[in-house]
Amino acid sequence: MKRAKLSFSNIILIIACLVVVVSILFLNVINTRNIITLKNSIDTLSIENKNISILRTTSDVLLESELVFTRFTQTGEASLSKLSALSIDKAIAHLKVLKTESDSGRAAQITLQLNKEQSLPIMITEFELLSNRLKENQVDLSNRSEVDSVGNLLAKYNQQLKRVLIKEDAFRENLNATIFKNAVTGTDVIQKFFWVSLLIILFIVGVLVYNIYKMVNYENEILEARERALKLAQVKSRFLSNMSHEIRSPLTAIMGFTEIIDKIEIDTEKKNYLHAIKTSSEHLLSTVNDVLDFSKLDAGKLKLERQPFYIASAIEEVAFALSSTSAANKGIKVDSIIELDKNLAVKGDLFRLKQILYNLLSNAIKFTEKGNVTIIANISGTTEKQVMIKIAVADTGIGIPNDQIKTVFEEFTQVTNNSTSKDTRRAIKGTGLGLSICKMLVELQGGTIGVESKLNQGSVFTFAIPYEVANDKVANEKELTAMNPISSTLKDKRVLVIEDNDVNIMLLTMLLKKVGIVYDIAKDGEIGLQLFKDNKYDIILTDINVPKLTGDEIAILVRQFTDESKRNIPIVGLTATIVQDDLDEYIASGINEVLVKPFKQDELYATIEKYL
Repeated sequence: MKRAKLSFSNIILIIACLVVVVSILFLNVINTRNIITLKNSIDTLSIENKNISILRTTSDVLLESELVFTRFTQTGEASLSKLSALSIDKAIAHLKVLKTESDSGRAAQITLQLNKEQSLPIMITEFELLSNRLKENQVDLSNRSEVDSVGNLLAKYNQQLKRVLIKEDAFRENLNATIFKNAVTGTDVIQKFFWVSLLIILFIVGVLVYNIYKMVNYENEILEARERALKLAQVKSRFLSNMSHEIRSPLTAIMGFTEIIDKIEIDTEKKNYLHAIKTSSEHLLSTVNDVLDFSKLDAGKLKLERQPFYIASAIEEVAFALSSTSAANKGIKVDSIIELDKNLAVKGDLFRLKQILYNLLSNAIKFTEKGNVTIIANISGTTEKQVMIKIAVADTGIGIPNDQIKTVFEEFTQVTNNSTSKDTRRAIKGTGLGLSICKMLVELQGGTIGVESKLNQGSVFTFAIPYEVANDKVANEKELTAMNPISSTLKDKRVLVIEDNDVNIMLLTMLLKKVGIVYDIAKDGEIGLQLFKDNKYDIILTDINVPKLTGDEIAILVRQFTDESKRNIPIVGLTATIVQDDLDEYIASGINEVLVKPFKQDELYATIEKYL
């Protein structure tokens, strides 16, 4: 089985999305790294600002102290000596703060640079001694060397601080330049990635638009294909309906005349010929029914009946019918092992159960040259309201090869094997729809079906269907026949027959004459409608496909007639189609009942009597 594959555009779209996702992740990594670096640089700058501020303040204080001391040496005022000492104390306080932060960050670098010329502890000690001398006015102004030594000390340390400040300012400028460069680089990267991402997103949007366009086209193609499929289905349905009509119409005459002649013929040889015609007709009818059933099952239009019936009796009827015909002709024995209560009644579709059994038994007999065929029926499970009926059909035939056992339920499939003779293979006839129809019917009723087989030893087909246990009384078919014999009251009843086929007219007139019914014949709808208007009839028998006015059109006009006694006349439609939609339309038009061709004479009499 072919599987859908990704288109080239979808593959490109997936790749583009992956590229965007990977790029975004990569950008996040770069941005995270840049942010961390920027944060560290900002932290460094903030530490530098604090320590440099201390150095700058200390330098200013020392300069102030130096100026005051110079003024003191000029004036000799004691207050100036103390003022200079006060400035030196401020410088000492700042240096002590710087010393306490000498173990962290950039402060350690500043302390290291200061210590290259003179260590902070010594500097603080010397400043403390100087401050004390100035406070106690112990500096001898008359001693020039002593005065110069104090001035030089203040100038030396002030210059030392300024040199460190110059270096730190240079460091800050370099660091600022580095931060700015990193910021610009990060911005450039982000900007470039933005444009690349924008191009990729535009590309993805373009691919998405292209894919949407293709999807719309595909959807339009699917809708067109659906419309074509619906038209083809309608053509197929109409073809099957027409085929059914064209085959069933002549079969009606063939099987009808065969049945009439068979009842009056006494010559054995001629009766054999009649039986051959009857068998061939039934085979042709069965083939048509198989094709139509398969078509309805395949379209999901087959409707199941839900009527009570005896399950054991149904199985026995099919087994007896085939054992006395096709099995008897081949000398094959049909054994029945029915482990079911004869009074077990279930609700379901009796006709479809018989159809499944008939197909499986017919296949078993067809593929068995010698030996026997066995039907085994039992209950495989029960609930309060349901019973699971399991039925197996076993044969001793040619068996199914292992390479074909999986395809036996496929339509138009015929099983053969290399050991089967050429003549035997040619003798295997049929449409190849029987097992396919069986599988569909079983599954439609909620059941399962399977097969086990050994080559040249035989096959066992087993199916199980759940049925609802029926509490209603089941009417026996023989009892219904006995309760409804053909009444003598049909004699002298007047029937309007509307039929365009001469052979079918001949058959209908023979059947009506047989029970003393008086009739008029119309070969088209207009003549039939005029006869209806001019005469009084008890019932109308009309073929659906008659010229000028079809049977359902006639029914519509009759139901609109002004005379109430005529308006309510029973109308029986005769048709060769079994398409349910068509049959429903015929009933909706006003036809009381539709009799499907080919029909048996007893069915015709029973239908007429039902409305008379």
